[in-house]
Amino acid sequence: MSKVKAFITGCIGALAFAACAHAADPPGSWRRPPPDPDYDRPQYKELASGWYLRGDLGYRWNSVGSVAASRTVTSQDWGNAVSGTLGFGYKYQWFRAELSADYGVPSRITGTTAVGAQPQYSAKVNSLSAMANLYADLGTWYGFTPYVGGGIGVSQLKSVNYVDTSVPTGIVAEPGKAINFSWALMTGVAYQVTSSWMIDVGYRYLSLGDVPGIDGAGTTNNAAVFKNLSAHEARIGFRFLLD
Repeated sequence: MSKVKAFITGCIGALAFAACAHAADPPGSWRRPPPDPDYDRPQYKELASGWYLRGDLGYRWNSVGSVAASRTVTSQDWGNAVSGTLGFGYKYQWFRAELSADYGVPSRITGTTAVGAQPQYSAKVNSLSAMANLYADLGTWYGFTPYVGGGIGVSQLKSVNYVDTSVPTGIVAEPGKAINFSWALMTGVAYQVTSSWMIDVGYRYLSLGDVPGIDGAGTTNNAAVFKNLSAHEARIGFRFLLD
């Protein structure tokens, strides 16, 4: 009987100890915590280094402001073209700084006059630009980050296959070249698809400057000079974020 009493007394003591321990914990602490709604969502953030590489393909709606030539030019046109960009940059919070190189493939530029076979002046012009760019990222919503930016740099323009239809034998001369100050304005939106990759879709206005039709145009001969070249450009590309 004494053993039974001892067993019952021990059980009562164990239950009392468990009750005291339960009372010492805050209410609800024994319950399983509610699930975190963001637990299974990928939290993509740019990596700590801030450095990134970029590459883009673009389509340019080219424009020529005027054509300076011996005869009055009544209209001018510069055909559309594709372009490519490579660059690298650094991001700190909402601010980005970047260096890039851009190439615009050759496209035909023309100047029309009121006399003779038309267009009278034509050539193919390409561009190579080196730019320093600054951007402001405007916040991120559901992985999308809109931005605005601007850039300055230099552009090398080259004119080849120059034709003046008023000269029956044509003009044989060195290609026209120019290195000009350039500037650009950009806007767009980037979307982060993984922790290391972003897709970037944007628009850029690029001012390129002037280029002579051939070497010496506007000085030693009467060949045309194509002036105030520029481009409106739609671009799609990627950024690779470096760890």
